[in-house]
Amino acid sequence: MNAVYSNADFQNVILTILALVVILVIVWCIYTFVRAIIMFIFSHSKEENKKKWRNSIRFMIIGVILTILLLFLVPLVLKWMKVPKYDVYTPANVFSRAGELVNSLFNLGNIIKQSQENSQYNGQIYDTIQPSSDREISQPITTDQYTL
Repeated sequence: MNAVYSNADFQNVILTILALVVILVIVWCIYTFVRAIIMFIFSHSKEENKKKWRNSIRFMIIGVILTILLLFLVPLVLKWMKVPKYDVYTPANVFSRAGELVNSLFNLGNIIKQSQENSQYNGQIYDTIQPSSDREISQPITTDQYTL
């Protein structure tokens, strides 16, 4: 449980929030771009549909520009507010934190697999299929009784 609280200081919380904003904007941009392409393909030369996909691309570009401004303005605003360690919130640190979050999201399956492999060898294995006359059903199997 200590690993959960090890990165819970104020700087890491703010970096995580900024990284989540960056990740959400990137996902939103990808969705908007794919949506605009689909709308372009199925526009059937209708001016209303063409206007929709142009506006989608336009708003995507505006969102990216605002996010970049946010990343560069946050350290300046924090410096102006005289927040200690304002230089921690640089865009490079925000993107590295976003990379860590994405890596931990993609490694979630590996964590589950590793925990299953680790728990496989932590407990005692019980033989409940064929009881023998010299031992009880609930006795643990030891490695000297069976050869691998």
